[in-house]
Amino acid sequence: MKKTSLLLVLLVSLCQTISAQEIRENVAFQWLNENIPTAKANQNFEMLFSRAGKSGETFRYYQTVNGVEVFDSSIAIHVSNNNEVTYTSSTIDNTVETIDTTPSITEAEALNAAIHALDLQGVIAQKEVKLYVYNKLNETKLVYRVTTNSEFLNGHWETIVDAKTGEVLQTKDIAIYENTNGASKRSEAKKSPVEKSKTSFSVKPENASLLVDGTAMVFDPDPLTKTTSLYGGNYSDNGDQTNADLDAARTQVTLFDIDFDGSVYTLAGPYVEIADVESPSEGLFSQATADFDFNRSEQGFEAATCYHHIDQSFRYINDDLGIPLTSIFNGGVMRYDPHGLNGADNSYYSQGTLVFGEGGVDDAEDMDVILHELGHGLHDFVTNGNISQVNGLSEGTGDYWANSYKRSLGFWEITDPSYFYVFGWDGHNPFWPGRVTNYGAQYPGGLTGSIHTDGQIWATVLLEIWEIIGREKMDAAVLEGLAMTNSSTNQQNAAIAVRQAAIDMNYTCAEIEAFTERFEARGYVLPNYVCGTCEISEISTSNVSDCDDNGTPSDASDDFFTADVTVTFSGAAGTGTLDLSGDGTASVDASGLTSPYTFVGVTMSADGGAIDITATFSDDSACTLNEPNAGTAPDSCSVLGISDEEGSFEVSIYPNPANNTILLQNVTQEYDVAVYNLLGQMVINQKVSADANSINISSLSSGIYLVKFDDINEVLKFVKN
Repeated sequence: MKKTSLLLVLLVSLCQTISAQEIRENVAFQWLNENIPTAKANQNFEMLFSRAGKSGETFRYYQTVNGVEVFDSSIAIHVSNNNEVTYTSSTIDNTVETIDTTPSITEAEALNAAIHALDLQGVIAQKEVKLYVYNKLNETKLVYRVTTNSEFLNGHWETIVDAKTGEVLQTKDIAIYENTNGASKRSEAKKSPVEKSKTSFSVKPENASLLVDGTAMVFDPDPLTKTTSLYGGNYSDNGDQTNADLDAARTQVTLFDIDFDGSVYTLAGPYVEIADVESPSEGLFSQATADFDFNRSEQGFEAATCYHHIDQSFRYINDDLGIPLTSIFNGGVMRYDPHGLNGADNSYYSQGTLVFGEGGVDDAEDMDVILHELGHGLHDFVTNGNISQVNGLSEGTGDYWANSYKRSLGFWEITDPSYFYVFGWDGHNPFWPGRVTNYGAQYPGGLTGSIHTDGQIWATVLLEIWEIIGREKMDAAVLEGLAMTNSSTNQQNAAIAVRQAAIDMNYTCAEIEAFTERFEARGYVLPNYVCGTCEISEISTSNVSDCDDNGTPSDASDDFFTADVTVTFSGAAGTGTLDLSGDGTASVDASGLTSPYTFVGVTMSADGGAIDITATFSDDSACTLNEPNAGTAPDSCSVLGISDEEGSFEVSIYPNPANNTILLQNVTQEYDVAVYNLLGQMVINQKVSADANSINISSLSSGIYLVKFDDINEVLKFVKN
């Protein structure tokens, strides 16, 4: 009986989950249909990926031509747990042409073309070949996108091959590097013959039998932080040699769920696994014991340190934060090579793989480097491959992720310069200067065009909020917010997304205010948000006069409307009464409202008998009180009330945010339209109609703008990237 009851509960729970997912997807699909222009012939949008998290669910619709995906052309629609679309981001390319999508060459031929174009030699450690419609080279083409890691060519290379002719159209290194010190280059080591069929996608045996716990001695976080020391003396790299002080700075840790095939233990688990991707080839450090006890002068030390920090980070996200997240590549695991880049002083992330160099302090000895590169991967995974480096967004995210963990350990005081260091062991020394998370530049004026430099703005402001609301809440907001973004998202729009994630996760008003205040202090422009709800518990009208011929008041400036309105705010212990008169003035008895809801003022407007009342309180910006068709009026006039926020005006803006052009959808007549910045300055003035409904905004600076329609009491808002 107990088993039957439990099964019934599980089935009911599963049905409820499926139902909630279906509801959210229907909301996203409806938004897509209402806001995205009709696609061209044989073009469509297909929902190929969705990700549910603590803030709701993000659905990614990808543009297709004859069923073939258009490269880097999609829209992400985030639906909150309240089944509302709260954020969207788009890279949709409206210039894509409909072309024939039948390839003339095979995937194998495309891979071979890439091998020859890059002169790949030695082991190809990772490869992917995928057919796309590609519109990045001034013409819509059918291509194979080939990506490869190989033994003797540093980096992760993308080769675009024409799927009709076999011509190589472009090659470039798409790896995301730790710093600018090392460029992609070919190893000068002795090259083995080309081995086209030799690959190493996984280190796990096909018949792996057990996952067991091992142990290791690692740097956690790093020897300088562990001992609150500065670089120098015994705390120097010294050619990768160890000493008693550096040995004492190690920490014994558990290596969870490593692979054991009955005789050999390998650093491969459910979240992460070791791989030998690039030169130098140091092997996989598999051994007959589960104790990976190395010191820093031994190559196995970096292998164990990497496994520990990457695995620990994934477990923290999944178990402590409650956010399901694994790699979207390599069967769900993050692969790492602790010794790559031919020994260069750099490291990189690309498509589910981390590669660490050995120049100066070995990169894989510094937890900051490991977690920074992992931060790129987390950004990549939550967006399903739509990682963005606009304004150095992902660089700042990686710096944040590393510093978030190190700060949480409490070794450094906030008064110590090292409290703000990123790469405090690998950098901030004679090898290279590292980076900081107390960077002083403002957004956007302080942008330099260098992604590693500009990313410090993003990391700094995130950690300012971290100091106010705490590690776990901030980490969750960053991951959930980035999950809503795309490959062209800048810091401005990422800030909006991160705050929206906090709103959708029901953070407190004080916490939301911390996001708003810190982001705006740093220079980001955020949409107005009022924390708390406005509720009208009672409304009555009297002394209605000055009606139009159709029986409705003509405008709010006439003395036609008097109302007593009782307003209650969630979180406030009492109520206040606003006595509103037709000229927009008000008297107030707010004695029942608790701080911080201090009444400031009220404004009124009207159009065709619909009255908008906006009450302002000191704690927040204006809050519109909506109560349609409420109250009573003399028989000579129609019933008055407070208008719905959207009313009957159906014009909307797409895309929003936008880069170069906005479209006014559902325009049915000609309007004179003016665009204003938040200073009230008119920046654009033109006519729009059903046949000419676009506005060129390419000349505008990044920020929020208002669109006003002549003779219409409506204002639309958009964000310029």
